[in-house]
Amino acid sequence: MRRLLALLAVPAALATVAGCGDRGAGGSTPPAGATTLVVRLSELPGMLPPGGMAAVPPRYSLFGDGRLISVPDGPARGWPRLREDTVAPDDVLELYRAATALPDGPAADVPDGPVVQVTVGTTGGRRSVTLDRADPAAARLLAALARQVDGPPVPYEPTAVAVVATPADPAEPARPWPLPTLAGEPLGATSAGSTCLVLRGVDVDTARRAAATADAAARWSSAGQVWQVAPRPLLPDESGCADL
Repeated sequence: MRRLLALLAVPAALATVAGCGDRGAGGSTPPAGATTLVVRLSELPGMLPPGGMAAVPPRYSLFGDGRLISVPDGPARGWPRLREDTVAPDDVLELYRAATALPDGPAADVPDGPVVQVTVGTTGGRRSVTLDRADPAAARLLAALARQVDGPPVPYEPTAVAVVATPADPAEPARPWPLPTLAGEPLGATSAGSTCLVLRGVDVDTARRAAATADAAARWSSAGQVWQVAPRPLLPDESGCADL
């Protein structure tokens, strides 16, 4: 947990500096736009999975047009299934205000304990804070977002998917990766040691069909190496690996 919090602290501090002016003046109105982030909440375990933070889709991402993209409850298989809901403008405003009111203090230093990272979009940039999962303010925001997920599920259909690949034991049984290459650009921070490859168009469909017959722990072979992969759908404000 101490290492995770230290790695989270640098981007969070930079985002806080970028957003401070907006909080003080005109920060009570959420930004608008279908690809503009309003609030993002990520639930991170104390021990991150292979691929680090890049492999963990945010639990909730709320955008300026009221679209809320979330990770449903329940175990994920080889391909993540995200859903879309629509949040009313008054509720977008309340969620935004609750997120901007979160304290800037660091998360409690609980070894191997889960944390919540909240990112708020403002006209001056983004502000991120990391709180202990049991923090009352974080719990209230999490519950408020969860209440917006209602009705029959509408699948989120991404235009691109990032595949986070982590080297695995070469002696393990592995399936052949269905595309010409798997290894992508190297990742850093909590994802150091893994790579990221963005799939688009028919490549997304090819990888999805292959992953549908596997589970999240499946191993894949590509270019003489064995990998564990984590498909990560790109969200409307994300264009590539650098955004993870």
